[in-house]
Amino acid sequence: MVYVAIAAFWMIAGFGGPQVTRYVGLLSDVPAAFVSVIIIAAAARGAARGAVRTGWTLLSIALALYFLGVVIGAISWLRGQDPFPGPADIFYCAFYLAGSLAALFLIWGAAVRVPWVQLSLDATIFVVGFGAFFWFLVIRPTASATEVDFLKQALSLGYAALDCVLVLMFGVLLLAGAGSAGSRRIPLLVLSGFAAMFFGDVLWSLAKVRGYYLPGQFQDVLYLCWYAPIAAAGREQMRSEVAAARTMSNTSDALSRSLPYAAMLAAFLVLVYFSRGAIGGPATVMTMVVFALTLLFMVRQGVVLRGDALVRERKAARIVEDRYASLIANASDVIMIVAADGALRFVSPASERTLGFRPEEITGKMLPDLWVGEDGERLRGFLAEVAATPSGTVGPVELRIERGTKRYVIEGVGSNLTQDPAVQGLALNFRDISERKALEEQLRQLAFHDPLTLLANRNLFRDRVQHALTLVVREQSSVAVMFLDLDNFKNINDSLGHDAGDRLLQAAAQRIVKATRSSDTVARLGGDEFAVLMEGIATTAEVEGLAAALIETLDAPFTLDGMQVRVGASIGVASSTYQIGAEALLSNADIAMYHAKAAGKNRYATFQAKMQDMLQERLRLEADIGRALDREEFFVEYQPIVDLGTRSLLGVEALVRWRHPEAGVLMPARFIQVIEECGQIEKLGRWVLRRACHDLCSWRDAIAGGARLRLAVNISGRHLQNGDLAGDVAQALQESGLEPGNLVIELTESTIMYNTDANLERFHRLKALGIRLAIDDFGTGYSSLSYLHRFPIDILKIDRSFVSRLTNSDNGSEVASAVINLGETLGLDTVAEGIELEPQVAALLELGCVAGQGFLFASPSSLEQISKSSFVARRNALWMAESDREQLSVTGRFRSLKAMRRRTAGPA
Repeated sequence: MVYVAIAAFWMIAGFGGPQVTRYVGLLSDVPAAFVSVIIIAAAARGAARGAVRTGWTLLSIALALYFLGVVIGAISWLRGQDPFPGPADIFYCAFYLAGSLAALFLIWGAAVRVPWVQLSLDATIFVVGFGAFFWFLVIRPTASATEVDFLKQALSLGYAALDCVLVLMFGVLLLAGAGSAGSRRIPLLVLSGFAAMFFGDVLWSLAKVRGYYLPGQFQDVLYLCWYAPIAAAGREQMRSEVAAARTMSNTSDALSRSLPYAAMLAAFLVLVYFSRGAIGGPATVMTMVVFALTLLFMVRQGVVLRGDALVRERKAARIVEDRYASLIANASDVIMIVAADGALRFVSPASERTLGFRPEEITGKMLPDLWVGEDGERLRGFLAEVAATPSGTVGPVELRIERGTKRYVIEGVGSNLTQDPAVQGLALNFRDISERKALEEQLRQLAFHDPLTLLANRNLFRDRVQHALTLVVREQSSVAVMFLDLDNFKNINDSLGHDAGDRLLQAAAQRIVKATRSSDTVARLGGDEFAVLMEGIATTAEVEGLAAALIETLDAPFTLDGMQVRVGASIGVASSTYQIGAEALLSNADIAMYHAKAAGKNRYATFQAKMQDMLQERLRLEADIGRALDREEFFVEYQPIVDLGTRSLLGVEALVRWRHPEAGVLMPARFIQVIEECGQIEKLGRWVLRRACHDLCSWRDAIAGGARLRLAVNISGRHLQNGDLAGDVAQALQESGLEPGNLVIELTESTIMYNTDANLERFHRLKALGIRLAIDDFGTGYSSLSYLHRFPIDILKIDRSFVSRLTNSDNGSEVASAVINLGETLGLDTVAEGIELEPQVAALLELGCVAGQGFLFASPSSLEQISKSSFVARRNALWMAESDREQLSVTGRFRSLKAMRRRTAGPA
């Protein structure tokens, strides 16, 4: 717009006469040059780094130099002086130098679209052809004009020659085939601008050297016009940098390809010009003939090349078609082209493998007819959706198809290509996803089911509970959750191996499923924990009945590797209440299960609110155990073991207590199980052994026959299974100085019966130390007589439950009598526990049991208190009467007294 306004202003001024035209031309030339400098400088700033930016920078410097020359010339004209030659010519000469360098850098930085060899040949043709034209028809005539001033003539010829150089260089840039964005438009505009300046300089030089130049003539119009294409080139450069890679102009590309031919035509015109006087001569005629033949040869070469290009294009198209045909023929997916009405127009060979139909069998048929039922309707809806979607991909849609006895799952996608002339239909793609669906189902099974038992896992069980609770609110019914933990499973798993443990879990899962209703959900939560969800519960008796049935069915022995093993179950039961959440219900069942285990295992417990407080107490105990062991808050009390006939002291049993700083003195039932589950029972058992042995040795010197007193220490089954019990016993004996024969290690019956072979080896290691072994709570477990005979047991301790029956029922003495007789048969001593009444003592003596302990005699206390008891006094008196050399029984009783008791009471 600026250049249009300047040109209009300049043309209007032409009606005012030469003087007005001179000033208007000068005033319009300056702003036009200035605007061009600004635009080219902006283009240089926005150009990419490298040779291109350097070229545009040099071009902006060149225009700035030219602008300075124009300003100096305008000032000279305004002062009435002829500026040629003058200081302005210095800037003009510098302008050509900077412009030539700019052209070189732009050529160097151009993204060349033709090979360098072709570019070199085209550039040579262009330079030689147009160079000859400019030399013979422009520069040489100017040099032959009459001119007195040699400097004016030299500058005029120099400007024309330098203009010719710039035009040729930017013509080479056009041949290189690139602006900064891959277009020939920019060098074409620059070339047009310098060509306008070149013709303006030619006319100006002719006018100056011939002395008739006046401002405002046609050359001034050319001078003003050459800024426009230069500025347009700068603007195009800025646009190309923003647009990033414009599409190449076909017009400019054709023009650049025609430049070498134009150069040949220019050279031919020079030849014609010089041969105009002898146009009919043989040389001239042959020159024209050769030129014409050359043109025809080039046309012929163009036609041949075009034909070869067409052949190559057809061959390339055929290769592409063959490639796509091969891909379609060998593709695993079925490719179809379907008409809008559903008729099959093309089917790829993969249809036989995927769908079970050969292409020729179904081509022309209606695609929806291949599926029936729900899948057919789904396919019709899919085709309608594809037909209604003009662009993009529709799907996927899953369809089922049967081939023989197998069912497969097919996935399809489609695109509407009715507007594509090569297709003119709906393009569908089907693939067999049966394996993927099977894998997804397997992953879903693994995600929601236990892989070992195939029961629901924790995630699915939680989801079922949540769903059941939702129905509870809607149907006003009730649900119950049971948590089951297999008792003593770890002992079996450790002794028989993990494979046997897995088979045991599978068998237990089957029993649980059989015992529950078909509507119940059974899950394995992990390890040896199971859960049962009961829905539609009417009364709590239903839940308790199922819990009792599960206890009974899991109490029966399992057969593993030809061996019968037993595992009980501790079950926690929790029922839904109004607005209870799934997590809260599961937590309640878990708490109830822990209370069932703490109450003695192999039973069920129903959740009560107070259990939460008890659980909190348990957690506090777990947190305090480490501190209690470090600070020795545990202490040992002792209960006397007496001779039932003489009421003399035979020994003591060490019983551990916990002096808790907040809860007071805690009995073993409150903390032993917690310590076992925390993994600290070995450390506590080791401490009790050492403390009890040390206390007895320090105390017994004041007792008659103290060196023969027995010390009984209870040992946890986990200490036996996981720790080095023999090493701990040996260390306690060595540190205290206690005789091995005076130490009795008590183990429960259930502990001995599990992992029997390994336990047998451990018992022999203990017996090798010389100590005594006792089975505690005998009669409450499931001892095998064959194993009991193999074990190096010395003492059977009759459980307190059997002792209490001696006076509570008519046949209460039968079990106690059986235990005593078994001990006699195996050569074992028996000790009764929990004696509280004198009739129980009489009954035991009558059955043949001569040693016992219980609250009837004394509650657990310190050794100092036992020293003051009547049992110690009776022992002292007895030892004064008996020989110190007489042999004692394993319970510490005189053999003669035992024999005398047998004679008076009869055989046991």
